[in-house]
Amino acid sequence: MTRAKGFLFRCTGMLIGVFPLGLVAQELPENHDSQHHLALGFYSAMGNFGAQDATHITYLPLSWAVTKGRWSGQLSLAKLRVEGPGNVLVNLGGVTRAVASDSIGHYSGTGDSLVEIGYTKTQEIPQGVLPSLFGDSLAVGARLSVKLPTASVEKNLGTGERDVSLQLESSFDIGQNTVFTTLGYSDRGASQVFTDIKNSGYVQVGIARRLTQSTSAGLLYDYRETASKFFGDVQEVGLYAGWELSRTWSLTALASAGLNASSAEHAVYLQLVYQVK
Repeated sequence: MTRAKGFLFRCTGMLIGVFPLGLVAQELPENHDSQHHLALGFYSAMGNFGAQDATHITYLPLSWAVTKGRWSGQLSLAKLRVEGPGNVLVNLGGVTRAVASDSIGHYSGTGDSLVEIGYTKTQEIPQGVLPSLFGDSLAVGARLSVKLPTASVEKNLGTGERDVSLQLESSFDIGQNTVFTTLGYSDRGASQVFTDIKNSGYVQVGIARRLTQSTSAGLLYDYRETASKFFGDVQEVGLYAGWELSRTWSLTALASAGLNASSAEHAVYLQLVYQVK
């Protein structure tokens, strides 16, 4: 069964641990040899995120991923710039600082780091169990992510606390389309600066379709429970496309729009992936 690369990389911007970044045309068959991928991303988002003033986020994640058989691991580092009142955090959205301020600031520096480990299994579906419209297998997986607090609390770039997320993933074919789902929950460390932060869950549903041998595209819907006691849940819808530029290079582009006031008004994400030989 042909699948989009749905379990290789994860977005380390506002959709951290949620958006499957490798949704490009290149197939990802199970391989018992180790495979290494290096990815450079660019994320830009603008919106009020439920607050009174607008915030602009620019995020540059660099990720190294290793896959072997059904197992995968990933390390992500990032540079971050935030322009706004200082009450919007990457991956969290609107939060409340212990010391309120109405002034607009420019904050830049190292973002939080991410360490992940995942396991994915493809289960064959016996012939005749489902209508012929469905594919002959189902991919299911689990992923554990740990956010390391490398972002500066003083610069309002992070909470200064460690977060742990667990998510379950699945994908299956319907005709020429691949449907993927993600269900996750984040346990966040209590912050002395952003005192309203709480644990929350998230859900994502999307569909991908191969357009040509080297191109695929799709839609996704992302819902995240608020990470704050005083801001609303986040709902976003996105359109993405992926291109296999060569046997070793691929590019993914995502444009998303918020469906409510607590979301980014609009966001763009680009990721360039290199398969290390």
